[in-house]
Amino acid sequence: MLGITLLTQVRAGIWSSTLRQQSKIRDAAAHAKLSKSRWAGHVMRLNDHRWTRAVRDWTPRNVKRTTGRPPTRWSDFFAKSFKGRYNALRVP
Repeated sequence: MLGITLLTQVRAGIWSSTLRQQSKIRDAAAHAKLSKSRWAGHVMRLNDHRWTRAVRDWTPRNVKRTTGRPPTRWSDFFAKSFKGRYNALRVP
């Protein structure tokens, strides 16, 4: 897009974030985190009778757990992100 090769970028000391700003391309990981946080805020504001909240808080009772480390929960991302900001963080 900008006509800058990786070799030129390294020699000139140009950061990838600078190239993203110049080409107006969003960082995929940052955009995914922002979208996830925005959607979580939307879900948190919903009433209790809504389907989305019921699915988020649902725990299967009749499913046998697999051996090994448990999979990362959806809420673990927020607990990790806000750990340093809030001491009394409550994530269901």
